[in-house]
Amino acid sequence: MKTQHSTARTFIALLTATLLIAFASCKKSPETVGNNLISGDNYIGIFHTDTVEVLCHSYLDSVATGNVTNALLGAMKDPVFGISEAGFYTQFRPSVAGQSFGSNPVLDSLVLQLCIAGYYGDTTALQTVHAYELTDTLSAQTTYYNHSTVATNVVDQANSHQFFPHPRTKTHIIGTDTVQQPIIRIPLSQQLGQYLMSLDTTAFSRPDLFKQYFKGLYLTCDPVTTDGAITYLNLTNNTHTLLQLYYHDAATPEKHMRYNFYVTSSDTYFNHIDHDYTQGCPPFVSQVLDQQPALGQEEVYLQTMGGVKVWIKFPNLTRWTDSLTEGHLVINEARLILPASQLATDSIYKAPTVFSLIGFNADSTTYLLPDYYEGNSYFDGTYSSSDKSVTFRISEYLQSIIMKEKENMGLSLGINGASYNAQRLVINGPDAPVGEKMKLEVTYSIVNE
Repeated sequence: MKTQHSTARTFIALLTATLLIAFASCKKSPETVGNNLISGDNYIGIFHTDTVEVLCHSYLDSVATGNVTNALLGAMKDPVFGISEAGFYTQFRPSVAGQSFGSNPVLDSLVLQLCIAGYYGDTTALQTVHAYELTDTLSAQTTYYNHSTVATNVVDQANSHQFFPHPRTKTHIIGTDTVQQPIIRIPLSQQLGQYLMSLDTTAFSRPDLFKQYFKGLYLTCDPVTTDGAITYLNLTNNTHTLLQLYYHDAATPEKHMRYNFYVTSSDTYFNHIDHDYTQGCPPFVSQVLDQQPALGQEEVYLQTMGGVKVWIKFPNLTRWTDSLTEGHLVINEARLILPASQLATDSIYKAPTVFSLIGFNADSTTYLLPDYYEGNSYFDGTYSSSDKSVTFRISEYLQSIIMKEKENMGLSLGINGASYNAQRLVINGPDAPVGEKMKLEVTYSIVNE
């Protein structure tokens, strides 16, 4: 074993016996937040290890989905994770107060137009959508989760309409209008359109009053047999997301008119997700559904939409300083490296861009790591397409555990934007082949008291 300071060999032997960890030398100065806080005269040694014990496994998640960036709609069958169906509940409001449709209005059609903001998966798969009228009122004071439900009427107002998402088609000709935006148009029932048109002007006087007459809609899609996609929708884009009621007056049939209903940030909406993980691959099912955490040492799984997160723990950290009677250990740099599995290279299911890493308290609540506050350039957590891996700097977190300022309850790894996107990733565990495994690389110093 080679070190930069021969005087530290006795410490190395002692640490090795205590921790059963092999140490290697570090030949260049580590990057660290507090690198200049300790005088160089106080250092006994600078060491490097990448053999810290790591335990990890995947676990089921839930996430709040109320009034998030994107509404989700669609279904996909992932060969690893199984089937996911995404839909949303939403309120609407009238565009013009005190609307009157005239003395003898005739309904032409009712169409829900949705503005596409993105997608995940294979958009060439046919989707079958259903729309159900809400019979219970959504509340801005309620926290809605991916598993939350609201009572609806059993009648499908969309009549099992089928569509292909076209997220790249940016020009649509609709009557005399040209829409320069990817959209989905879902025809709704004449009965619902007739009901909305029959409301008197009082119902249109205020948004809260209108919601007593029309509580909103729940949209969802059938499962697909293969591939499929989840489409991201911008519900509050009032230029392109509209509930459109087309009508004319019986006396002037040649004069066609339209009235719009909107969704705004002042209205309530949330995503609802159904996962059928029994359709996933056997290792995933065994680890997540059958709760065999030891399998996480080989591979772990991440999925958004209230799907799956990863628990990571370093069980032996607090033993590092147990035998240091004449000095203490300072973390110069700690990097948690998370390599993507070969299962993550599928072109349909692209790797997420940004990940989250938070700490667990003893009561299972969570907290932001101290390294998070150093900024993105330091904390990192972005996916490297060249290395096919994710790296976090957690130097201050490790120091707080070693100094017993925080309890060693582990970390929760997730994907940013879990409430409004449909991403996933498979990550190699710490028992994967060398060079491809999850590991914690630590550069540290032993410092005089």
